[in-house]
Amino acid sequence: MVIKKKCDNNWEYCVYLGQDNNGKKKYKRKCGFKTKKACIKEALTFEEQKSIIKNNKKTFKDVCYVFLDDCVKRGLKPTTLITYKRQINFFVNNFKAINKDIKQIKTNDIYDLINSKISLKKNISRRKTIEFLKYIFTYAKKNNIIPYNVFDEIKLPKIIYTTRNIWSEQEINKYLPILQKFKYYDMMYLVLETGLRKGEVCALTWDCVDFEQNILTVDKSYIVCGDFSGITLPKTATSVRQIVLLDKSIEILKRLYKNKISKYVFPNPNNINMPVNPNVVSANFKRFLRRHNIKKIRFHDLRHIHATLLLNKNINYKILSKRLGHSNVSFTLQTYTHVIPEHEIQLFKNLSKIF
Repeated sequence: MVIKKKCDNNWEYCVYLGQDNNGKKKYKRKCGFKTKKACIKEALTFEEQKSIIKNNKKTFKDVCYVFLDDCVKRGLKPTTLITYKRQINFFVNNFKAINKDIKQIKTNDIYDLINSKISLKKNISRRKTIEFLKYIFTYAKKNNIIPYNVFDEIKLPKIIYTTRNIWSEQEINKYLPILQKFKYYDMMYLVLETGLRKGEVCALTWDCVDFEQNILTVDKSYIVCGDFSGITLPKTATSVRQIVLLDKSIEILKRLYKNKISKYVFPNPNNINMPVNPNVVSANFKRFLRRHNIKKIRFHDLRHIHATLLLNKNINYKILSKRLGHSNVSFTLQTYTHVIPEHEIQLFKNLSKIF
């Protein structure tokens, strides 16, 4: 530990942390102390923490479960906890360093996992797994389990957004007469005109439909994830939103309202006190397309078709982002790079530097 006075008459401490994976010495420095006493006091506190870290052995697996327990105590959504558990189970089954002291895990251990196991995942899933792995190490650093984060030396792979396999406007006009025979056609068309997520449209209740202003309020979602199923808040805070309805959607909803049997717009036929299961809708949609030789897409892709059609009609990006319930406009731009002209994407990237 080194204590010294700077030229501005403030004091600075420097504490040796050890060597990183490449043998480079790492230090913790902090300056701006008005008195030498205050500087020494914090430096000694940090030295004490460093000593605790050094003598506190926790395997990567231990840290994963400590992190998970913390998430439970903080009251994270059940679906989020299920996702985290799946990621941790993946590490338990595939990470060779899972039972290694987390302080001893090197960049080579991380790259070995990325190249041998995570690389086999789909592009977006691969990135999310790596980000969660980084999240665990960030948590360990924040809670003084490790002296420094090994991920500071690791470059995350870029997400490559690919063109989605969706229907064109011409294909929609071709398929709609056939799709009218689909069991959940009304729901399907509503998604096509509103861009709702399937969980949001399934959870839709009549008190969220305003026929006077022709506005739909999205304030809940029906989630089926692992052992959990039920009505929850939408995906993000910005997912709680109001959507202006188009004429055909208003017509469909008014027709359904005349014959309503439940508080849900699309009730489960076996239990009208519950909405129809989104997984059932997706499975039926998939079978219908296959049976009628219609170009294969996911039910969720109807949402992307909605966004693509609006972008092709030159809708304002901010309005579209709000309509879709995205967390920010930049996410909308990233998701629909296959529709938005490259020069416009670059323009928005340059504008973001201003703020």
